[in-house]
Amino acid sequence: MPTYCYRELAGSPEEDYGPGGMKATRRFVTDWDDRNAVVLEILGDGYEFAATGAMEYPGAERVKAMRCRARPYIATPDTQQEFDDITSDINAYRYCELTVEYETFDPQEDEEDMPEIESDTFLTYRLDFGGEMMTVPGQALQWQNAANVPVPEELKAVKRIPIIEHHLSWKRVITPPWSAIRSTVGKVNNAAFIGVGAEQLLFDSCRADKEFIQVDELQSPQYGWRLDYVFRQRTITGLGANQDNTFGWNHFWRSLGDVPAWDRLIVGGNENARMYELASFSPLFQGAAQA
Repeated sequence: MPTYCYRELAGSPEEDYGPGGMKATRRFVTDWDDRNAVVLEILGDGYEFAATGAMEYPGAERVKAMRCRARPYIATPDTQQEFDDITSDINAYRYCELTVEYETFDPQEDEEDMPEIESDTFLTYRLDFGGEMMTVPGQALQWQNAANVPVPEELKAVKRIPIIEHHLSWKRVITPPWSAIRSTVGKVNNAAFIGVGAEQLLFDSCRADKEFIQVDELQSPQYGWRLDYVFRQRTITGLGANQDNTFGWNHFWRSLGDVPAWDRLIVGGNENARMYELASFSPLFQGAAQA
């Protein structure tokens, strides 16, 4: 890979530290005509695929160059004249100021519970918490220390069920699995996924953004997709005879009967016709060519 001449300006670098790790900004000067080649050298030929070739920040190997911004170092162009064709003519300068933004690059694909993904992509993970309130009718309950005292029917005991949101961002995806996304949204996992038991994880939503990756050697822009998946976990424990087990989205509280318990609701007596259909989530992390 060629090396071009550039120098760092006074006042550079600037460093920030926070929950997402270290971020930094550096400012360089290079020849105007070399700016595209220098950007490719900084971002790396492998930036198209998970920043594998991006320049590292000195002394911090996991902090890598993620973005570059170029502008004239001196605002007055060397040659300025009337343009014959604005689509092909452009001001010419001697020097270019490059601003390089670095971020902590910490892909999650090596985590034990994360799904397998294509080698040229990477995955990040975020966790949020919420909850839902469930009302248990008084007729299904009794007092622990006064079993002979009736529980008023109008009593509504409220139980909070935690809802855990798992945000998985799959980045640098060239061929997103559109068909798998459309057919799987609104369904629950048919087997354990990211460490969550079957029927406890709902594929709630997906946001897809087309992102610029780099300019190739032919000066053509290269793009990839960022897929932001949201999975909502509903893991139910406690209440009645099922207190040692866990249940998910297809289970509801059955207050009537000899022993109130969590139970599935099915349609027409068909055990497979559940409120939420089951699906494998693995195809969501396979390119369209593989899915």
